[in-house]
Amino acid sequence: LAMSVQLQHYRGSMLGQTLEDALNELRDQKKIEDTGKEMVLMSYDQVTNEALAGEGILAKPENANLAEWYSRTKVTFKGHLHMFRGVDNVWTLLLTQGVGKDKEGNAVNEPVSVKIEPGNASLQLDALKIVAMQKQA
Repeated sequence: LAMSVQLQHYRGSMLGQTLEDALNELRDQKKIEDTGKEMVLMSYDQVTNEALAGEGILAKPENANLAEWYSRTKVTFKGHLHMFRGVDNVWTLLLTQGVGKDKEGNAVNEPVSVKIEPGNASLQLDALKIVAMQKQA
């Protein structure tokens, strides 16, 4: 049972939640049964965990460009650490807006910033939740 719950970790992602919502809608419309829904979710769990385990998709020769991009890319997060929790090898961080000072010394809200290098890609967010799972040996 514990292994089954660990495999379900990615159901909480936006993609996992959207899949589950769509499956619930199909079930409500009597187009699939609960067993069909569970089969799809179990397949999602397995495929997602395999793709993200170890080197995952980066190990495939056809993804050499992606592997090269990944090896030279740096992502920087900046914000107020509102919450940090580590339970059963699952780490959750919640970054929120911080309070900074402008040039005149007045207090101002500073959004969470995400910067991706190389390049000029950046985001300004109200909050950012990061959920990570320790790699299983």
